Amino acid sequence: MTLIPKSTNPINTVILNEVKLDIPLLSIENDIKSESTSYLHNYLEYYEDFIDKLLARFKLIDNGEPHYSEIEILNTINHSSNADFVLILGRERQEEWVVKCQSNLNCNPNGDYNNGEIISTIVSSINFEHIFHPAYHGTYHTYQDNHNTSKTFVILPLKASPQAEVMVICGLPLDSDLLVDVYGKIVSSFYQASKEHFLKIELIEAAILDSLKYHFGFLSSFLYQRRFNLFCQRLKQMVVYFEPVLNLEPDDLFISGWEALARNPENHTAPIDLFTAAEMWGSRFTVELDRHFLSTACESYRHARKLTQRRAGDVVPLSVNVYPESIMRSAYFETVKQIVKDRVISPRNLILEISEKSELPHFHHGVRLQNPLQTFKNRLVEYVSQLKIRFAIDDFGVGYASVSRLAGLNPSHVKIDRELLQHHSSHIIISFVHELVGANNLNPAKVIVEGLDETISISLLSLREIGVSYIQGHLIGKPQPEVYRLSQDKYDDLKKMLLQ
Repeated sequence: MTLIPKSTNPINTVILNEVKLDIPLLSIENDIKSESTSYLHNYLEYYEDFIDKLLARFKLIDNGEPHYSEIEILNTINHSSNADFVLILGRERQEEWVVKCQSNLNCNPNGDYNNGEIISTIVSSINFEHIFHPAYHGTYHTYQDNHNTSKTFVILPLKASPQAEVMVICGLPLDSDLLVDVYGKIVSSFYQASKEHFLKIELIEAAILDSLKYHFGFLSSFLYQRRFNLFCQRLKQMVVYFEPVLNLEPDDLFISGWEALARNPENHTAPIDLFTAAEMWGSRFTVELDRHFLSTACESYRHARKLTQRRAGDVVPLSVNVYPESIMRSAYFETVKQIVKDRVISPRNLILEISEKSELPHFHHGVRLQNPLQTFKNRLVEYVSQLKIRFAIDDFGVGYASVSRLAGLNPSHVKIDRELLQHHSSHIIISFVHELVGANNLNPAKVIVEGLDETISISLLSLREIGVSYIQGHLIGKPQPEVYRLSQDKYDDLKKMLLQ
């Protein structure tokens, strides 16, 4: 790119004011509109090929082993970087650095090295404070190889004390384009992700892009789209489990609703990586997550309830979590509308849970909102009036402006997070919530205490005495792919706990 040098002569603004343009402005506007928009280039574009090279090389590994091979990971880094060899050095407490693993020297056809001498040079040059400097990601140093050629080795931090660990990539040319922190982040995130997700290329690539996004902010449009595609692929692997909500009446204990929970199919744990990615990459990801999860949850619920909820009157409400940002988007509104229209679930049985852990949107269509809470409430009114569904506030007490949200939105359900039960004043907080929601005499919200298990410090009897009528958590039942009725044994156990 050629930059035009600045003129040293001052601009005569008087002359500029007297200049008359003979070119019709309309023709200029038409020319501008006819041209396609060209965006400024992102400096990370240069490293797209290196990421491709790294992943393509890793795909070639087929050792037939179910567990990862660290040497193969280092060989991949070595080959893709066109380096001489790669080391992992470790140090416990104040002991000397030792080689924990290294790539095969025969990875590089030019690799006739006095390995011990080079490693000694590397170890003697390591400065712990420099390598683990919070403002940088790694260092590089110059050395002479066995052919008296000047090269560099890069040292990347992997683990801090007390069990410090670094990666050393040895043999890069002095003029290498890889002597930058972008390269360091790509390589270290690849190494860490490959150890955790060996040969799962999609998860490894996602981890690399997430690391770049986290540390450098804006990525090229190509990398952004790649990450979105990976995100959508990951969404399709997610399954839905259901956790029961119990009506806490001594003479009438029954499951009054279910909450849909996202789960990984392999280990039945929450797909934290999906939520983290959605919050990191922005509204397009969060809306896609919420739309897909809502559709999948409602469809799964329709199939799951066929055995236990055969009549319409037997069907109890389903709660589905949603980000506040998604509520504001027309794409999500249309998804809810289509689900109701297709009768996947009746609107009276659909409750959207808005998490207190997420801030309300402060912008809409690029314009800063004067009153985000009122704008958000107006949007909820559209859902309620047009689609006849209901809303709940989730995670009450651990997020943004809980009281103002609760007072301003008038939800049909309020879920109190179990974290509040750890406080000595939890009964005061719960009583306050009941008083607050009870101020809406026409339609007071149902208060649900969630996260209850065998370790809770407050008894069911105490919860009932302060007005709690609904509870949720492993105490009633762990999330399952099916919905069910309360067993007689569980009914008897809960009733005994409630009367003690």
